[in-house]
Amino acid sequence: MPVWKGFIAPIGCQYGRDRVDLAMLCLAVVVALAALGIAVRPTRIGMSGGVRSGMSEYASEQIRAAEIMADCISAVANAKTELGIPIDPELDPNRTGLIGPDFTPLTTTVGVLEAKRTATNPDFAALMVKYFREAGLRQGDVVAVGASGSFPSLIIATLAAAKALDLEPVVIYSVGASMYGATIPEFTFIEMLAAIRARGILPYSIAAVSLGGDDDAGGGGLFEISTEVSQMVVRRSGLQVIREDSIEKSITRRMQVLEEAAARCGGSVSCFVNIGGASANYGTTAASLDFPNGLVMVPKVMSLDPARGLIFEYAAMGLPVINLIDIRGIAIRNGIPVDPIPLPNPGDGRIYSAYGYSKPAAVIGLVLCFLSLIRASVKGRLLQPGN
Repeated sequence: MPVWKGFIAPIGCQYGRDRVDLAMLCLAVVVALAALGIAVRPTRIGMSGGVRSGMSEYASEQIRAAEIMADCISAVANAKTELGIPIDPELDPNRTGLIGPDFTPLTTTVGVLEAKRTATNPDFAALMVKYFREAGLRQGDVVAVGASGSFPSLIIATLAAAKALDLEPVVIYSVGASMYGATIPEFTFIEMLAAIRARGILPYSIAAVSLGGDDDAGGGGLFEISTEVSQMVVRRSGLQVIREDSIEKSITRRMQVLEEAAARCGGSVSCFVNIGGASANYGTTAASLDFPNGLVMVPKVMSLDPARGLIFEYAAMGLPVINLIDIRGIAIRNGIPVDPIPLPNPGDGRIYSAYGYSKPAAVIGLVLCFLSLIRASVKGRLLQPGN
């Protein structure tokens, strides 16, 4: 037999249960798990500022943001009750006041109740701190926020994180909402933020409002009176109204409003946050569906369509974009519980943790695991009859 066949045969032979040492395989698994535990470990930070070991370097800011959001939720729930609007325990078991009915004149699209309740977790304020820090934002930077009424909780999370980091948020709010969002005409996010301001929790106001819906002009509502009700809401607000005759003009006008507000803060927009799927923010092109979720420093797709939305406009300018779509996916990726009852306490979740990685430990673990596998196969062959 040729030498090369004699060499390859032992390596390429059929490995059944009778040809492998099970004990050595188990050892290889143990070695791999031990190496993983050593290579990936909590970062030690100490107890400075109440931050426990194993928490992120900005955990104190995350906790502060989460506490601010929790205070905001209490303010919203109290305000809703004071207005005589009941909180449905079936829809809103944590009694946040942030979950609206499914179908009202402000409802424009379908929504998932699980996602809406997941987003009421104050851990999302901690996540926004993480995103802002990873985006490189500094004290005084202007954050442009384009939000529909679909996730009022995420607008609060964004503003709470902005306060914790001393950022300057500029908000344009669209009153249209998906199911279970801010769908009550008498209690939209406009009224929620007013209640929060009245209690001195957040100092921010809304720069401008729009009708939302199809082409940002109030279309697509479920009832004949939908557009009329949306118009009533924006008139009652007394805020600047953005209403153009095309989505392209609405996008342009929004950028003007945001940049003018940023200039009054002494700077320009440093980051854009999209909350929900308002057409002027998210765009109406197929490329919008491929725009990544979460913090996006460099998008994997780009569109040149004039209706591409502010997420693409600001990404094309080289600015970080935080795209808050697919809330369940974002929660799972960041260790935030899905639809928790009750809501967790600030500081208890994985979003506040930091992990370090030891490359030497990983390399040593891989080598030991590989050697254990070789040992298992060699020993298995030696134990075969005739060997």
